[in-house]
Amino acid sequence: GDYYDWQPLPDGRLLVAIADVTGHGIGPALVMAVCRAYSRAAAPASANPASHLRTLNELLIADDIGGRFVTLAMVVIDASGAAELVSAGHGPTFLYRASQRRSETFGGDGLPLAVMPGEEYGHARQFTMETGDVLVLLTDGVTEWQNPRREQFGTDRVANLLQSVADRPAAHIMEQLNAAVRQFAEGTVQADDVTIVVIKRIG
Repeated sequence: GDYYDWQPLPDGRLLVAIADVTGHGIGPALVMAVCRAYSRAAAPASANPASHLRTLNELLIADDIGGRFVTLAMVVIDASGAAELVSAGHGPTFLYRASQRRSETFGGDGLPLAVMPGEEYGHARQFTMETGDVLVLLTDGVTEWQNPRREQFGTDRVANLLQSVADRPAAHIMEQLNAAVRQFAEGTVQADDVTIVVIKRIG
């Protein structure tokens, strides 16, 4: 039920999305495939990320996806590093500021998609990614993975790891985060999908 995607927009910006459908198995996977197709088709005509989420919400509600809902976060970034992040109930998202050597954590604003007709997704976060800054989007399979003592990996461990590896390439950051959560789990069964997207500005 997880998916991630990136899509160049007609104006030169890049849209990056991550999402999670409730449930497990074939049903959520089919819903996610539909959501991805709607997103890619609607993105070029959307004025901004918030309007894009409104369009997706109405399309999924019209489809009657069997009582499921979709959490989704998307960020649109241009060549200058200017970014706009909007969430439909999806979080947390982490932004590491290289100049300050600290990270911010954003929660999931707004309702998930396919919950309420006419929902407005206007809680956009606007920021500029400077050289060395890192944006991490992930699904709750990361933060909610439990070890044998029923402790969750949680958001603090993500933020702390990001502090220690943010100076490395994006692929390395992703690999280290994936390795850390699996080491923490100490062999417990993976209860949910794990998806991690790392965006780093290098120039």
